[in-house]
Amino acid sequence: MPTDLSVCEADMPRVSVLIPVYNCERYLQQALESILRQTMADFEVLVLDDGSSDRSVEIAKAIAVRDQRVIVAEGGHCGVVAQRNRGIALARADLVAMMDADDIASPDRLAVEVAFLEKHPEVCAVGAQVLRIDSDGLPIDFWKLPERHEDIDEAHIEGRPGAIVNPTVMMRRDVVQQIGGYRANYDSAEDYDLFLRLGEVGRLANVRGVLLRYRLHLKSLTFSRAEYQREMARKALEEAWLRRKRSGTVPTGVLKIRTPSEEELMWDWARSAFAARNFHTARNHSLRLLRRRPMQWRRWVLFGAAALGPLGWKLRQLFSFRIGDYKSSD
Repeated sequence: MPTDLSVCEADMPRVSVLIPVYNCERYLQQALESILRQTMADFEVLVLDDGSSDRSVEIAKAIAVRDQRVIVAEGGHCGVVAQRNRGIALARADLVAMMDADDIASPDRLAVEVAFLEKHPEVCAVGAQVLRIDSDGLPIDFWKLPERHEDIDEAHIEGRPGAIVNPTVMMRRDVVQQIGGYRANYDSAEDYDLFLRLGEVGRLANVRGVLLRYRLHLKSLTFSRAEYQREMARKALEEAWLRRKRSGTVPTGVLKIRTPSEEELMWDWARSAFAARNFHTARNHSLRLLRRRPMQWRRWVLFGAAALGPLGWKLRQLFSFRIGDYKSSD
């Protein structure tokens, strides 16, 4: 007869998926369903509510009734760092997978990352390539990330955050707990700080394939708190240099986190989508720009190229024409 401990261990899921949620009713159901459609079934999903005032909890609970793998952990508003650490403490699995409430996981995400960590015991955190999408779920472009630990860690220690993307990551829970988890005094750059520290006790990696559709929208924390995020990232980097006893000047000038305007974001998404030949997405964003300022000729050029689609792409190649960066003055 098995002991109580062995029964408990047998019931433990292979992976705990952690999803902090704060007023994300528009996207939460799609995010959860993308996890529940995984090709591997041995996981739990912890929905970590951060005091939402919309229908987020209601949506999550309705899904939990249908699928017992979903556990809704309600709580007061204390921020994403506290919720992630709460999820790590509540997780029953040895592996924890991070996920944002507005992103979409590929069906094989968990299976691919579990297999990678089983094959590479020296790796403490593995991420994946990313397809950037807009608020409507339309593709913008492919986000190519380095695969090797040396390249990921070098980018981070040289002041270039984002070489591994937090909502794609699966980590060994014991290693994350060993180094103290996400730290609240690096709020908005807590993932960058975590990966700097994880890179000092183990290896980081990204698998080659796209396993996440990463949603960009104007209310995203990445854009709304960019200046504060830059200060926190600089603080994390300076501390990492001290820990690693690196000589020379900390390359804080490389940290290019800043606060773009709404129009600059739309320009970047339209231009990036066009460059990636996602013409429908490019047309949507360039048309929104054009409606705001119809007298600016560069907006007509961007919209015209996107509207022409494949022909616009061929003309761009034929004449080596460059649309260029956003300019608020023309």
